[in-house]
Amino acid sequence: MTPAPATPAPPTPGRNAGLPARRPSSDPADDREQLTEELLDELTMHAPSGILRSMRRWPKGPVSLVHLNVLTVLDVDGSLPMRALAEALDVSQASATGIVDRMEQRRLVERRRDDEDRRVIRVALTEDGRRLIAGIAADRRERLGALLADLSMAELTGFLAGTRALRLARERLHAALAAGDVPHHPHPTPDEAEAPR
Repeated sequence: MTPAPATPAPPTPGRNAGLPARRPSSDPADDREQLTEELLDELTMHAPSGILRSMRRWPKGPVSLVHLNVLTVLDVDGSLPMRALAEALDVSQASATGIVDRMEQRRLVERRRDDEDRRVIRVALTEDGRRLIAGIAADRRERLGALLADLSMAELTGFLAGTRALRLARERLHAALAAGDVPHHPHPTPDEAEAPR
């Protein structure tokens, strides 16, 4: 007696189960536009909840987004005169002074006289301010590490290539804007994209 053919097992859901499959188009331009839209959805769908949680856990009390903006500007640019800080925050100098007053009371920033012009007052991070910035960065890195731990080697490799390409594109854009150029890069055809350089 011939045994009945075995019934194939149902496919095992993968990591991307439940996500709508991207339907290719006959037009490469349409494919690129659709892929770009899906990437933008992925990159913008997550709220900065981790950063907000870190700010609420700060031992000296919650930190507002305005204060976080000040800390970030000073971390990137170093100490700044009050006028320059106000311009970076896009607020009046009086508003910036009030913000700095409150942050100084919490020992997140401090005022210093400029070494070259003692009439100029600069705003700088304190050790507490630097610790807060470092703590938020470490917490974010830890949370991202937990997400990356669930990816396969192929997914990690592809993600790394994509994020590096995005960083290089951002650097090219910033360089072009700094030079006063309006960048315009026509999308390469598949053959151009795959051609050796």
